Amino acid sequence: MRKPRLGTFGTASALAVAAALTLAACSSTSSGGTAASTGSTASAASTGPIVIAAFNFGESKILANMYADVLKKAGFDVSVKALGAREIVEPALEKGSKAGGVDVVPEYLSTFTEFLNTKQNGANAPAQASPDEAATLTAARTLAAKAGITVLDPSPATDENAFAVTKDFATKHNLTKLSDLATYTGPLVLGGPPECPQRPFCEPGLMKTYGIKFASFKSLDAGGPLTKKALQQGTIQVGLVFSSDAGIAAFGLQVLDDDKHLQNVDAVVATVNSSVVSAKITQALNAVDAALTTADLVALNKKVDIDGGDPAQVAQDWLTSKGLA
Repeated sequence: MRKPRLGTFGTASALAVAAALTLAACSSTSSGGTAASTGSTASAASTGPIVIAAFNFGESKILANMYADVLKKAGFDVSVKALGAREIVEPALEKGSKAGGVDVVPEYLSTFTEFLNTKQNGANAPAQASPDEAATLTAARTLAAKAGITVLDPSPATDENAFAVTKDFATKHNLTKLSDLATYTGPLVLGGPPECPQRPFCEPGLMKTYGIKFASFKSLDAGGPLTKKALQQGTIQVGLVFSSDAGIAAFGLQVLDDDKHLQNVDAVVATVNSSVVSAKITQALNAVDAALTTADLVALNKKVDIDGGDPAQVAQDWLTSKGLA
């Protein structure tokens, strides 16, 4: 799973993983709006180099290189590090590059909010992320401020849990939205990661929010090739995918609209160590995210994940097309 959105990691496990693993992951230098209020009381901007972290999947590397390129254009000395899981990346962001960490991370609003929430308030803390973007952003900024992190403005682009069927299945049964499955009378097998039957945004949420009745659950992967192949082969009828996955179209699948808003809003958003925040950094990163759409993410992911393109070059080409390079 690219982002653990079906549940969250406890504070103890997050700190243990972060302590056990170093930040000496593969490092590479990237290729070459109006500032909005962030609700932060950040200190004066650093004059030193800016280090941007990426999670270990293509979309995050693309976003990190977009951020790097616009900051380089703004006059900063910038590098990109692919660090891996959030349990490593978030503590590094709290540290900042001056203390051996990183300064900027392209994040996902609800996932980041709940990671901080459980880290600061415990694994059983009431959720602070929701389908309400404004409320989630307020919660994110409050939690992040306690960690010395500033959350900038969310993008229109999102990468969320989604549920797909094949296009043929959707056409045959006139399905466009998840609520349509509540009246489907045939057997439905749901496929997804092993934790799906226990997680509120997966099988329990589909049953409670939409009244969908599943004949059984098939343990596969989190939106990966096993799930997509099982949909193609008809061994499952509904599968968990990610909304920005370019493989959805490549496998002949159709995402059903989350018309009752089961999923939390997971907009792309820049997170910055508060010690380096400045108007110049804020303006540059907000401009990228304001121009980005979910359709852009799907197209960019296809160029990297399916066509084998280099994330840095794909990022540079997109920025050029938007007049941001």
